[in-house]
Amino acid sequence: MDQERLLAAVLLADVVGSVPLYERIGDDAALRQVSDCLDAIRGIVAQHGGDFIYSKGDDVLSLFETPEAALRAVCQIGSELTKEPLIARIGLHFGAVIRARGAVFGDVVNVTARLSTTANPGEVLISQSFFEALSAGSRGSLRLLDKMAFKGKQELFDVYTLGGDDGTPATHVASRGTFVERRFAPPQINLVIRYGDRVRSCRNNELVTIGRSPECDIVVQRPWVSRHHATFTISNGKARLVERSSSGTFVSMGPGDEVFVRREDILLFGSGVISPGRRSSLGDAQILHYEIIPG
Repeated sequence: MDQERLLAAVLLADVVGSVPLYERIGDDAALRQVSDCLDAIRGIVAQHGGDFIYSKGDDVLSLFETPEAALRAVCQIGSELTKEPLIARIGLHFGAVIRARGAVFGDVVNVTARLSTTANPGEVLISQSFFEALSAGSRGSLRLLDKMAFKGKQELFDVYTLGGDDGTPATHVASRGTFVERRFAPPQINLVIRYGDRVRSCRNNELVTIGRSPECDIVVQRPWVSRHHATFTISNGKARLVERSSSGTFVSMGPGDEVFVRREDILLFGSGVISPGRRSSLGDAQILHYEIIPG
């Protein structure tokens, strides 16, 4: 099989808003609008020297030789495609990819998709490696948001967005609690997790992973627990559970206040109970106790 490994800037634009459009104006008219929007993105990509790879559903994936070209394309997409209900959320990443069978593969593509799906509509999320690959002059147009945890990664990564003309981030804070604006010095806290006789501590910008895999910091050997089930993390003075399992997790932060989360992030407060894949009231539930204390 012919394949090529190359360094590239990867742009993934996900057009959102098509579902209510189909319901409101009908299939044929909505399809025309969505197709026009995707074609406009492809045209902008070509205009800036990008290589269109594929359009899957409402996504457009493209490669660029330089991050500057990808950034120029994103700025034009943002300025031209602003008409709701169709609006793009975009991820930008830079690194090694493999081209084969008319498609691209590799971790860089997966991370770009994660950035795109995490972004709010109209938002651009940009990886640390993309930022570092830019020239010093181009970096001035970006603003640091915060650090972000990626599934399967043991470290947090800086994530950037486009900056506004007044020097403030031209973005909304992500509603899922993934990012927090840096305006005030965050409080220093420590997250203590207990599972049986094991105790782990998590401080600012650290990760504690739980799952069935021996690679995890807290190993829970039960068939309903995913290999990499969830991650505890602290960033900007806030503790989070980043849930990425197939069976979900039950979280209790107070009496009778158990909630179920699956493949989403949840802020943790005070102290409580984490039960991967089973309600905490069941006899075979594997209970993790957490407590947030001043750092």
